[in-house]
Amino acid sequence: MSKATTAEEVVQSFAGSHRYNAYQRLRTFGSEALSAVLEGLKDENWHVRHWCAIYLDRQGDAESVLSLLPLLTDPVAKVRLWAVHSISCEHCKEGECTLDVVPLLIDRIECDESLRVRKMAVAMLGMLSPDQRALPVLQAVLKHESDPKIRLHAGLALEKYPRRRSLPPTEPRP
Repeated sequence: MSKATTAEEVVQSFAGSHRYNAYQRLRTFGSEALSAVLEGLKDENWHVRHWCAIYLDRQGDAESVLSLLPLLTDPVAKVRLWAVHSISCEHCKEGECTLDVVPLLIDRIECDESLRVRKMAVAMLGMLSPDQRALPVLQAVLKHESDPKIRLHAGLALEKYPRRRSLPPTEPRP
């Protein structure tokens, strides 16, 4: 890792065993690192894709976040998990994301085979402002998922939605 002198070399060092150190080193490159990270998202080594997705969580911009979209269907669950987080976590970024992430999160909740990825998608959906498209999905999670943590995230997300109170039936007028 210490021999890496360019951002590209540091990104490639994510394939090694000192990934967190590489991540910290990559941050010292500032905006110069972005093009290397974007290339790293396409690397054949899943560790490189994974850590590049982690990097974009805090150092990415609105345009670079779009480069994470293919990773939502990556064959490795840890890569998908960080793609979900990095695309949708507004807390970790400066400025607003212009990408409509709700359908992307719904897709991961409904289609991902990994419980951890689905859990992250539900948690991220719960951090966003309420969106009526998410309501039936969150309700379905409570109905069909057995994992307590994913159910907790769905329940907390549903608390943001106004309760629909049913009105008592009206009496027929004479």
